[in-house]
Amino acid sequence: MTAMKARTRSKPRANPPAMSKDRVVDAALVLIDAQGVDGFSMRGLAEALGVYPTAIYWYVENRNALLAEVVGHALRDVAPEWRGDDWQAWLKDLFRRYRAAVRRHPNIAPLIGAQLVSNAGVGAAFIDRILTVLTAAGFTGEQLIHAYNAVIAVQVGFVTLEFAPTPQEDRESWADTIKAHLRGADAVAHPVLAQNLERLENRAFIARWQNGVDVPLDASFELFIDIAVAGLAQHVKPR
Repeated sequence: MTAMKARTRSKPRANPPAMSKDRVVDAALVLIDAQGVDGFSMRGLAEALGVYPTAIYWYVENRNALLAEVVGHALRDVAPEWRGDDWQAWLKDLFRRYRAAVRRHPNIAPLIGAQLVSNAGVGAAFIDRILTVLTAAGFTGEQLIHAYNAVIAVQVGFVTLEFAPTPQEDRESWADTIKAHLRGADAVAHPVLAQNLERLENRAFIARWQNGVDVPLDASFELFIDIAVAGLAQHVKPR
């Protein structure tokens, strides 16, 4: 009886909605939002779409290609228009928009920050726009490439940490372990930690048991991008 039910669930719907690449990518993002990247599978996506798994491969080559498309879709409106005025304000806007996009879809954060597969989902227009802004700022040659790498690291790094996924199993006991670890620190050996423990708890990296979905680090993020952009400005060669 169980086997018969399993086969029934895996059959496609008699009249599924019309398929398209956009529909496949949209459905994949919905599943990743719900289950995380580790829980996402092409078979599960096919079931959600009401089709056989082979139907998906008419629109994407493989799972990696689909994940790249999902990242590109989630970040499609991140880069602001460049009007040739204030490059520092433009970069801060870019960082804020990226953070807002990942906050809407936090389960893509580790995919962007830790897996190169997401690179294929980033369009040439996005890269070109950042290079255009940095060129307008005064970066050229090798310095332009170093500045570009710094911008991408700033964009991705803080947000990947802020929205890192929490454990799915035994979450409460894991959180209790973090709290006990912090509160059990020797106040004599670590006096500055002890003095600031109340402010640090669940609001600082390494001292958290919730991520940025529940406890966003807004003020820390703003300080971070201020420092990063000011640091870049220090490396612009005078014209």
